[in-house]
Amino acid sequence: MSENETEQQDAEAHELSESVATLISFDEQIAQMQAARAEVLANMGRIALEQMGRMTSRDSRDREIPMRAVAAEVAAALRLSDRTAQARIDDAIEVTGAYPETFASWSAGRVSERHVQEVLRAGVNLTDAAAKARYDREVVAVAEAETPGRLRGFAVALAEKAQPRTLQERFDDANATRTVRLFDLADGMSSLNAVLPSVQAHGIFNRLTQQARALKDFQAGRSDYGTREHEQPADDHRTTDQIRADLFSDMLLTSVPSLDPLAGDDCGGLGAIKAIVQVTVPATTLAGTASTPADLSGLSLVDPESARRLAGTAPGWDRVFTHPVTGTVVSVDRYRPNDQLKRQLRARDQHCRFVGCRMPTHRCDIDHTVDAALGGPTHQHNLAHLCRRHHSVKHASKWSVKQVGDGVLEWTSPTGRNYTDKPPGVAFAPDPAT
Repeated sequence: MSENETEQQDAEAHELSESVATLISFDEQIAQMQAARAEVLANMGRIALEQMGRMTSRDSRDREIPMRAVAAEVAAALRLSDRTAQARIDDAIEVTGAYPETFASWSAGRVSERHVQEVLRAGVNLTDAAAKARYDREVVAVAEAETPGRLRGFAVALAEKAQPRTLQERFDDANATRTVRLFDLADGMSSLNAVLPSVQAHGIFNRLTQQARALKDFQAGRSDYGTREHEQPADDHRTTDQIRADLFSDMLLTSVPSLDPLAGDDCGGLGAIKAIVQVTVPATTLAGTASTPADLSGLSLVDPESARRLAGTAPGWDRVFTHPVTGTVVSVDRYRPNDQLKRQLRARDQHCRFVGCRMPTHRCDIDHTVDAALGGPTHQHNLAHLCRRHHSVKHASKWSVKQVGDGVLEWTSPTGRNYTDKPPGVAFAPDPAT
């Protein structure tokens, strides 16, 4: 590389670094302004609440008029719908009043509006003031360190930990509300919405997704299923979403997919594709000595009774050992050892380990942090899941990564900035050390 090329690369790296610093500053200022806006909206909402409190009418519609009037005022001024304006006022009242730690962090520019939305969404079922205060203190530290997407699972778990009622009690109530609803839309379309236990809902969506991908691979000639004699894959320009919808209709109306090009004599076709759902269950819950909820891949919590039922019907299950304080997965074993290292990495990582990425492990590659060709060992301390996008970024750009212990990855960007990615661990609180 010539001296001129080196100087050009150094100049470009400096400009990129300055640009990143400018973006960080802009985002902090944006967050501060958004927090200030929320404070104004909250004050307007509280004025409306005071006016509502002075009204003597017993008609709830009459009592709502002051808030509707304020929402209309905001909507007209900001060119929003009344409902959007009302939702913003409600959120502003909640975050400024019930979550002072989160609001202070937002006002200082340390978290974004999206972080605040995740905090509010996860805490929506907290009604006790003490529970909200506990949740607020614990969730703000995570919000300041994680992306909004990754914050979601942690926030759900922390809100659950703060709940005065157990998940089993609340699940029993919520499970009674399971339903399927039909809503007619325009242009000959309708929406079919189902409210189901999380394990079932994720299992259904996962199975539809696997079947849709199998069909797309078949059409692209990448399938291991092959074709029937003298049969060629037909052109199919449907998106994955469209195929999922078609399979959903097909299976519900016919019990099995009737339009299944993979159902040859020597394979099970789409019907052989099963859902993959990873549920992590505390040992004390399995034993029935505790009611700690299980964790559905960091996305949702599972009530103890359902978790025990799933474990009882599973063909095999892994025993996951976690750090008693951090919850980080440190080892996994199985009654019949089989691909133990892969299972351990899946349990530890849960998703792509690039900063902020949420791609689940079953759609990722297991990458050698130090390349195997350079002597990197095939060991948990040198392996981590990376999605295809970030796998290529690691190998084809100046991004670099090293493991610093306990599954923690330290990424270094081309501009020299360091970002730490910690393994998510389990979403439920670990059992106390004994």
